[in-house]
Amino acid sequence: MLPASLFHQTEFAGHGKASETICAALRKAILADSLRAGQALPQSELAAGFGVSIIPVREALKHLEAEGLVTFQPNRGAMVMGLDAADILEYSQIRALLEEQAARDAVANLTRVDLAHIEDAYEAFVEGTRNPDTTRPSGALNRAFHNAIYAAARKPRLLEMIDDLHNRLDRYIRGHLVLEGRKTVTDAEHLAIMKACRARDAELAARLTREHILEAAHISAEVFRNKNGLDEAG
Repeated sequence: MLPASLFHQTEFAGHGKASETICAALRKAILADSLRAGQALPQSELAAGFGVSIIPVREALKHLEAEGLVTFQPNRGAMVMGLDAADILEYSQIRALLEEQAARDAVANLTRVDLAHIEDAYEAFVEGTRNPDTTRPSGALNRAFHNAIYAAARKPRLLEMIDDLHNRLDRYIRGHLVLEGRKTVTDAEHLAIMKACRARDAELAARLTREHILEAAHISAEVFRNKNGLDEAG
C-alpha cells in the first residue's frame, strides 16, 4: 500500500498540470526514500489517491521511467527502479567524466559574479554541515555547490545530462555524507575545488572534481552493499 503522505495536499489545475503534479510528488517521494526500490506503483491506487483518472497517472509514470526512477515489469506494472552497487559505480564513472568537463569549461569562462555564486554556495554547505537544516539537507547543499560551478560552463545540454545522472543516483550517492567525519572531508575537498576556481586553474579544478566524485561513489557503494547485507541477514 502506498503511503498516505504521498497524496497529502495535492492540488491540480487541468489535465497537463495533474500529470506534472503527480510526477513531482512521486519523484520527491522516490528521491527521499519514502518510496523504496521495488515498491509497486499501481495506477488505479495512484489515480484514486490523487483523485484523477488513469491517464495523467500513466503520463507521470512514463516520464519517471525516462528519468530512470520507475520501471515497468511484465505482469507486475510500474514499480520504483532500484540500482545495485555495480550500477552506482558505472553511473558515477560517467558522471565523473561529465562533471570533470563541466568544471574545466566553467573555470575557463569564470566571471567575478560566477565566483561569488560559488563562494556563497560553499559557505552555505559549510554552514549546513555545522547546523543541519532538514529543509535544506546536506545532499541538496552539496549539489548546489557543484551546480554553482557548472553553471559557469554555459553548456545547458551538458548540465542537463549531469542533472539526469544526479536524479538517478541521488538516493545512493548521498550515503557517504552520513558517515562520521565524512562531511569534514567533503568540506575540505570542496574548499580545494573552490581555491582552484579562484586561481583560474581549470585542469586542477577538473581533476579534483573527478577524484571527489569517484571517491564518494566508492564509499557510497560500500555503504549500499553493507546496508543490503544487513537487510538480507535480518
